[in-house]
Amino acid sequence: MGYVKIGKWYGDGDAPVLQWKENLDPGYQDISAVEYYYSLGPQCEKDYLFQRTCSMAYMTGSSQTFSDLDDMSKRYAAQNFIVSKEDRDTLYTDTEQEEYWSIYIAKAQEARQTRWNNVKSYISYRLTKDQSNEIANDTIVLNEKYIYYGIESKALDNIDGLFDYVEGTAAYTDAGFPSKPYYTTELGNGVMNFLNGTYNID
Repeated sequence: MGYVKIGKWYGDGDAPVLQWKENLDPGYQDISAVEYYYSLGPQCEKDYLFQRTCSMAYMTGSSQTFSDLDDMSKRYAAQNFIVSKEDRDTLYTDTEQEEYWSIYIAKAQEARQTRWNNVKSYISYRLTKDQSNEIANDTIVLNEKYIYYGIESKALDNIDGLFDYVEGTAAYTDAGFPSKPYYTTELGNGVMNFLNGTYNID
């Protein structure tokens, strides 16, 4: 299974020091670790949800278990709820975990708000004011459910969500974003790249 790796430049010549990519370019050495997805994420302009998604995919894709991780990565894994309660209990009390859960909720909400702001900017630059207003009216409830409660799609949450609207799935098969006369595949992909936090992946 593929996952986004973190590569560090060790090649000849000048190149960005770090690269986030499923297949690293020549000259980059894979330094992926749960710790680095979080500690290096901000300087590489990766949002919190993207860091978390990458760290979970790394553990699955590299067949890492909690016991395989070094002490620092174990702490990051537990604090960001990418491992089981049983594993978390080996490091933190219930009170401590509840405190980390509050931090996780706040960081996730902040990331979703930023993603939605990026979508609004992307859309409004490419559409007319009336078209942008139509999208705003269509998504006013969906984006609030997404930002504040993390509701994305029927497939993931069993509730029709913002992703369904953008991709024209579930309840929005005939009335979602793809049904608009001004919709293009490029526009739809661009919106989803922002919603998934993958807009700045090499």
